[in-house]
Amino acid sequence: MSYKILILEDNTLLLQTLEDFLSGNGYECTLVKSGKEALKQCYEHKFDLYLLDVKVPDMNGFDFLKELRAAGDRTPAIFVTSLNDQESLAKGFILGGDDYIKKPFDLEEVLLRIKALLARAKGIVDDWLSIDEAYKLNLARKRLFCNKEELDINLKDFELLYLLVKERGNVVTKEMIHERLWSSSEEINEGSIRVYINNLKKIFGKEVIVNIRGIGYRFEK
Repeated sequence: MSYKILILEDNTLLLQTLEDFLSGNGYECTLVKSGKEALKQCYEHKFDLYLLDVKVPDMNGFDFLKELRAAGDRTPAIFVTSLNDQESLAKGFILGGDDYIKKPFDLEEVLLRIKALLARAKGIVDDWLSIDEAYKLNLARKRLFCNKEELDINLKDFELLYLLVKERGNVVTKEMIHERLWSSSEEINEGSIRVYINNLKKIFGKEVIVNIRGIGYRFEK
């Protein structure tokens, strides 16, 4: 299974160059040109590493990572930027960046740093939470597996499932779900919770996730 990398870069030529090079080395790349577009992708999909330019439209790379870290996302992140002053370097690490590459750079250096960071992350890649004999959650990579086969669920589905499984047998209130699934700057959508619950019921069955009317849900598998 190839690693999935989100690349945030507003220079079209550089973005395409990085994709061509990294795809050729076995990585699956998702390309975005603005911070808000990157944020949308991260809330809908799961990635193993972020490769982030800082100076991008809508929301710069620093603010983008700050938003994700506040939401509990610990995906490894590398900043790739022309900024080279010590204050900017320090800010990147304080906000949760794991590495820094200064432009201009050598593509082989990017590859080596990606490999090194993913290798360090392997220490938590096998952090599993079993649901039953068939289903398991990979907590580090935020993936759901059934008998070693990865199932396609989005990040919100995963976070909700993790919360339900962790509190198995107990009622998970709507307030607990809001706190787990949405950051302080995100707009909470009550209808979305029902969508995520229905997505999980399609996998585990309607009887497994019990609706406690007006309060929340209980996972009974």
